[in-house]
This record gives sequence, structure tokens and C-alpha cells, in this order.
Amino acid sequence: MCGISGELQFHDGPARDAAVIDHISALMARRGPDDAGLWRDADHVWLAFRRLAILDLSPAGHQPMLTADGRYALVFNGEVYNFAELRGELERRGVAFRSSGDTEVVLQALVHWGTSALDRFNGMFALAFYDRRERAMLLARDHAGIKPIYYLLGDDGLFFASQYDQILAHPWRAGLPVSADGLALYLRLGYIPAPQAILERTHMLEPGSWLRVTAEGRVNRGVYYAFPVFQPPDLRGEAAHEAVAAAVAAAVKRQMISDVPLGAFLSGGIDSPLVAAKMQAAADRPVRAYTIGSAGSPFDESAAAAAYAGALGLDHVLEQFTPDQALDWLDDVVAACGEPFADHSIFPTLMVSQLARRDMTVALSGDGGDELFWGYAERFGSILRRAAEFREPYWLRSARAGVRRVADGGDEHRYLRWPTIGDWQRGKHSLILPETLAAVFVEPPPWPTGVTLYDYDGWQPDATAQWLRWNEFTGHLAKVLLKVDRAGMANSLEVRVPLLDREVIAVAARVDWRSCLDLRDGRGKLPLRRALGRHIGAQTQAKRGFQIPMAEWFRGPLHVVFGDVLLGRDELLGLPLNRPALERLLADHTTGREDLSRSLWSLLSLGLWNDRHLEPAMAGRPV
Repeated sequence: MCGISGELQFHDGPARDAAVIDHISALMARRGPDDAGLWRDADHVWLAFRRLAILDLSPAGHQPMLTADGRYALVFNGEVYNFAELRGELERRGVAFRSSGDTEVVLQALVHWGTSALDRFNGMFALAFYDRRERAMLLARDHAGIKPIYYLLGDDGLFFASQYDQILAHPWRAGLPVSADGLALYLRLGYIPAPQAILERTHMLEPGSWLRVTAEGRVNRGVYYAFPVFQPPDLRGEAAHEAVAAAVAAAVKRQMISDVPLGAFLSGGIDSPLVAAKMQAAADRPVRAYTIGSAGSPFDESAAAAAYAGALGLDHVLEQFTPDQALDWLDDVVAACGEPFADHSIFPTLMVSQLARRDMTVALSGDGGDELFWGYAERFGSILRRAAEFREPYWLRSARAGVRRVADGGDEHRYLRWPTIGDWQRGKHSLILPETLAAVFVEPPPWPTGVTLYDYDGWQPDATAQWLRWNEFTGHLAKVLLKVDRAGMANSLEVRVPLLDREVIAVAARVDWRSCLDLRDGRGKLPLRRALGRHIGAQTQAKRGFQIPMAEWFRGPLHVVFGDVLLGRDELLGLPLNRPALERLLADHTTGREDLSRSLWSLLSLGLWNDRHLEPAMAGRPV
């Protein structure tokens, strides 16, 4: 796991100042504390690298890595777990290797197979591959979006980086306005999905895609992998459970390859205990597993995690946190998020990453199970149980019954009146209610017309279930993976996600949703539960994960912070603020009238990001 950045200039001009490159590279130092590298091609190209050494710890793994003839150069962040098989195939084609890790395999695969090599990689990665003869830069990202890569494509050239604060630190950022679309997405979803970003002309590369840019300014794009919106299932019941269990076991074993110590995150749920169980089954000594507890709060899952650890024979490390630690972690959270981000579960993810990094360099996590196997039972179930209500066109339903509520009765949805299942799903993922958004901002930016993530007007249960799974995988999972990457990399920890292995995804796409989700008792992820049941008897039934008492924090330590950051300003990222509405929002939460912690954190996080990252960049100060 590493950090990468680089630049391709379109016009002849002065070489990029070394001090600028050094500063941009230093911003990603935590991604790679073990080594640093820089390569230049004349005055118009440079590639920078920071290394977290995992495979081939020798100098042979140094990057940027060039081919023997010097034509091709690569910077690569991530791991390709099937590199040994690819290496064997390339060796049979006459390729001689100088190193034992996966970086050189990725380099040679791109040389010999071009962009078709990307679909052969089973791993997590973001990469930049430069062809000196063609003067062309190729950027690519893994199939699920586990590793991020941002880029700025302007009149002067292409700049890319692992972190968005590096985009802010580049001279080409000067004068770029805030993107209304990027801001609109953040204010509703709490993150900015690819390919959008918070500033105009900047982007995040989409999962499973590539971008090729030449020094003449020619741009080509391609998609090598897309999760299916609908694939007719052919795995059901016991056959589905057997196939999933086998795929997960193989993926975990595949992702345990490492030349440094590795362990596991352990929650009180299903997914990370399953990963830990498969690790222990493949290991010859107790696997060390890490848990963060919340000191007796209703969200504390440390007892369940400890029970799992005892039953599985894990070497369990548990640490509790208390409400007074919120302020201690606030700076770390803001520093880790180079772009606006409002998933407050990054707090415990940072904590458990720091805990694991004390004696590990790699940790395996259970992320991805909910999205692949219909694990958000309440969210999926509330829609699927009422899907038939959307059989008639909305205009006909409205004419018959007037505009009626089609929410599931949850407090956070009671004002929503959505015309389609897609809109209903969007409402479930909105962190700030529409009326709150309209009250707090004088003129909030509208939902971008070109963003089709929630465009769905069907009703048939099978198609709807498949679309909901696709939507969670494409949308919500992107936010989860950004959180995990930022928290892990802030602690120089590589976090692997074996449930997003290509083989597991391929099997999951074949499974009938009814073999994963029981609408009667509200349980999802049935194949994963069955697989875990082979290792342990008792399981938790509720959806669990590392959580924090954010509602309590906003009635405690974050109450003052919110006032200091937001209540004294007239605008936020150029949007005029209605301060009385902000004050009412905070008061309604503080008095217990409503739990508005999601809205409050979305706004506070944006204000903190603005003050920590955007304002210094706009003023020309170091980020």
C-alpha cells in the first residue's frame, strides 16, 4: 500500500519546481513511510511515490519502476493478489523478472497486454503507467474502487494523486471554483461519488475504469469492469451457501500473502468475524484481532467481539474509547479527509487502525458483505415489502390518492414523498433532510441532472432487489471504502477487503436474493451467516459494526465546536447560510427533540474541511 502522484504537461515550459513536488509528496507520507521515489522525463513529466513495504521488502520493489529499456514507467498503489499466476504466464512469454513482488508483474502485464491487463488483476489498486515513446499517461483504478485516485485535467495538462489535498496543493488548482454538483452531492450523501469532486475540473477516477491522456491533450476513457445491475441468478439455497463459503475461504487465504505481520479487524457483527475465522483456519498460530469498544454505550459491541475471539481462538486486542476523546480525535479525522466527507464512523475506524498499527502493517476487514449479500435488511426489506405499490405510474397513483407518503415510517423519512423506488432509496441515503437543507442554506444547489445513481422506476421484486444491491455496491460502498482507505492510510496501515475479491463478487452476482435476505425475520447475508456458523455457534442478529455515540457527542464536546465553526459565519463554500436555522437545528438536537446528529456532523465536517484544507489552498498557504 502506497501513495502516488504525478504530472503530464501539455506544453513546453519550465520544469515543475522541486519544492512543489516535495510538498505534494510529503502530504502522502503516511501512506508510505518506508521509502520515497521520484522520476522525471525531461521537463514535462514527473512521477512521485511513497512506499509502505508489504511484498518484496528489498530495494527491488522501489518505485517509480521502469522497464529495462526505459520506455515505460509505473507508480502503483495497492496489491494484486494473483500476481504469481500472472508472473508465470508472462515468464512463459519470455519475460525475465528482477524482483519478487507484484509491482513488476503489473508493469510487465501493462506492457504486454495494455489496458486488457486490468481485467486480469484480482486485487486493489490505483496506478499510473507512462509510455515515453507515445508520451501518454494511463491512470486506472481497481474493480470495486478500494483504492482512490484523483486527477485534475486542465488546459496545461494532467495531474493525479492518491489524496485530494494533493490536488489542492498543486499550482493548477489556483482559480478553480467550487463545483455546484460536487457540493450538492456532498450535502445530500455525505460524500462525493466518482467521477465528481468538490472543485471544477477535478475528478475521482471511477472504479473499474481507466483514463489515457497524451501530451498533445488527447483523452481516451474506458471501463474494464462494471458490477451488473441485473444478472439472472443460478445459485440458490444450499448450493449458494456452499459456493459463497468456498469463495470467501479462498479469497481470505489469497489475501493473507504478506512479507510483514498481518491481523484482522473484529466487530461484533458477521462479516469481520467470518474473515477472522477463515484467517484462523488458514493460519498456524492465533491470529491477532483488534476491536474498539465504546465504554458501555448502547453501541458498544466489544462483548460480542470478545465472545467471537474466544470461540475462534483469536489473540484479541480490545481498547475502549470514551466521549471525552471526541475532541482528541477531531483533528485526526479532518486531517485524514482531504475532501469533504461526513461518515462519522471514520472515528472508530481511525481508532481501530491506530490500534492495529501498533504491531501490524496489514489488517483484513469485513467490508463489502452487506452490499454484496443484501445485508442492510431494514433498508432492503422496507422497500421490497412495498415494491408492488409502485406498479402503477406515479402520475396515476397521485391522481387517485393525492400525493401520498411512501416512506417506511422511520423518523428520518417522515417528510419524504418520493415518486419512485429510486427516489425512496436516495432518501434513505440522504444525511440532511430536504427541508433542513432548504432552511440552512438560502439557495442550496439542486441534485445534479447528470447523476443517475438513483434513477430507477421499476417495481418487480426480483429486478428491484438486484437494482438495490447494485445501488448499494455502486453508491454506499464507495463511501465505506473511502473511509477505510483514509483511516488505514492515516496510520500507515494496509487494510484489505477479501469480501470484495473478484472471485467472491463473481459468486455473489450469481446468488438469488431470496437465498440472502429473509424478509420475514429481517435477516440478510444468509450465506455469510451460514459460513460463520461452521466456525461458531451463537451469532449476533442485528446489523453491527464499529459505531460511536455521535448524538451524545453533539450534546457534549461537539456542541461548542459546532458553534465556533459554523454559527459565526455567513456562508460556507460560497453558499449563504441562514444562521437562525442553524441555531434551531443545534437546539432541537441538544434538547432531545430530535436526533439530528447526522445533519449536524455533515455541516460541521464541511466547515472543518473548509477551514483545514480549502481556505489555506485558496490563500496560497501550505495545506
